[in-house]
Amino acid sequence: MNAKKLIVVGLPMIAVTYGLSRFSYGLMLPYINETINMNQSTSGVISSLSYIAYCIAIVLAMAFSNKVTPRSIIVVAGLSSIIGLGIISISSNPVVLGLGIFMAGMSTGFSSPPYANIVSANIETRLQNQTNSWINSGTSIGTACTGAIAIIMTDSWRETYLIFMVIAIFVFIANYKLLPGHQVPEKKVTVGYSKKEWRRSIQLILASLFIGISCSAYWTFSRDFLLNIESIPTYLGECFWVIIGVAGLLGGTAGAFIDKFGVMSAYRVSVLILSTSSLILGIYPGNKITGFLSPILFGSSYIFITGVLIVWGISVFKTNPSFGLGVPFLILALGQAIGSVFSGVIADISGYYVLFIGSSMIGYVTLVFKPKIN
Repeated sequence: MNAKKLIVVGLPMIAVTYGLSRFSYGLMLPYINETINMNQSTSGVISSLSYIAYCIAIVLAMAFSNKVTPRSIIVVAGLSSIIGLGIISISSNPVVLGLGIFMAGMSTGFSSPPYANIVSANIETRLQNQTNSWINSGTSIGTACTGAIAIIMTDSWRETYLIFMVIAIFVFIANYKLLPGHQVPEKKVTVGYSKKEWRRSIQLILASLFIGISCSAYWTFSRDFLLNIESIPTYLGECFWVIIGVAGLLGGTAGAFIDKFGVMSAYRVSVLILSTSSLILGIYPGNKITGFLSPILFGSSYIFITGVLIVWGISVFKTNPSFGLGVPFLILALGQAIGSVFSGVIADISGYYVLFIGSSMIGYVTLVFKPKIN
């Protein structure tokens, strides 16, 4: 299987599981709240369920990565997405909505690690960073697609989630037919790994945790914040998710950037831009330029930083690519789960201004970490 063919099926699956199944909640929240009245704390808790589900699923995906084929795990990811989206579309109260969000969130944890194994086994070394980065950029495609459909469907959020489910079914079928179905790693991999690898992963784990905490508020509340600011044109709020998604395509260049300038430079640039996107949203929320600039900065840097974490993680855990991808993504999601809960509480108590400025400060702190590729 060549790199282009793998990207053609892998990118849409990541788009479905991350963009449509997971991050769409923040976009659809204002519409959902018109039907299912929830306060900000409840919205934050439901958002955290997606990240908790992700953590559970990614642990399972890593645990079974050397026992079943990558395609089998991706099949589970596709089914989780389809079922979760279906439940969300028919939810009538926070409990059912939370169940759907949880199921949809499971799909993201199951989808990422298998592709790392497929890339490692099928793609020549010099193309692996770029292939992983482009597959990962599917998040941006999914986010843009979510935003575009939401604009067309306006406040018909149930029908929107049904459309997402249909898209997920087609992508599921494509992956089932085109991915290699016989590829189980020939060598058994020790789940514990060496002490040296775990020591080298400390900075990776801490960086992933704090980055997850810092960006969780943006994914959950940024659009809702802008929609409630009178000086921001309605079209900016409606196109907010599309801007994030389109800008995220720049994140697909992470692999090429790392190959040319190194992982340290890539990490620092992406952290600075990601944190600044929250800072200007908190300081200048009523400015039209902020309405354009902030989502551009966030979309491009979020996908870019996740690409950096993939390369960094695979470098640390050389014995198993799925584990190298899974560990930073697991900790990133754990940080986002923690951040979502606290974000809702902080928004209730202190407002969105304090929330986004505080989130940016946490992001800037992660500049102390120094990723290396050995």
